[in-house]
Amino acid sequence: MSDKTTFTPEEWTTLCEAPALVAMAITIAGSSGLFGTIAEAFGTTSALVEGMKSENALIRAICTRDDLMLAQQGLKEKLKDLKAGDLVTAQNKVRMMSLAVLRHAMEIVTAKGTGDDVTAYRAFIHGLGTKVAHAAKEGSFLGIGGERVSEGERTMLVAIDHALGTTPA
Repeated sequence: MSDKTTFTPEEWTTLCEAPALVAMAITIAGSSGLFGTIAEAFGTTSALVEGMKSENALIRAICTRDDLMLAQQGLKEKLKDLKAGDLVTAQNKVRMMSLAVLRHAMEIVTAKGTGDDVTAYRAFIHGLGTKVAHAAKEGSFLGIGGERVSEGERTMLVAIDHALGTTPA
C-alpha cells in the first residue's frame, strides 16, 4: 500500500485537493439554500471522517487533519478570484477545476499506487460525492417537497464517475 512518501509534494497536494474540490463542486451544483448547504457540509465532514477510518492506508493519510487543512488552504488560493455575485461563473470554474484535478489525481494514483489504492481512491471519491449530493433535499421549503439529488448534482456525479474512469450507476 502507498502512503504520503510514495508521492512528490505536488502529487500529494493533488491527491488531497481532489476530494475537497469534488465536495465543493457537488455542493454548488445544487440549489440547497442555507440549510441544505450546511447539511452538505456535514455530509462532506462525515465522508472525510469515514476516510480517516478507511482500511486503506492511502485514504487514511489523505484524510489526516494536517493534510485536509493544507488542501483547504491551497484551494482558497486557487479560488480567490471568484466573485460572490457571479454564481454561474463560480460553478463552471469549480466544476472544471474539480474534474481536471480529479483526472490528474487518478493518473497519479494509477501510476504510483497499488491496485488496491486505485480501487480505494475511486470508492472514496465516489462515496464522498454521493454522500454530499444526498445530504440535503434540493428545492424544498423547510424540508418539505423537493428532490434528494438535483439535476445539477446528478450531472456532476456522472462527470465525476467519468473522471474516475468508472461507468455511472
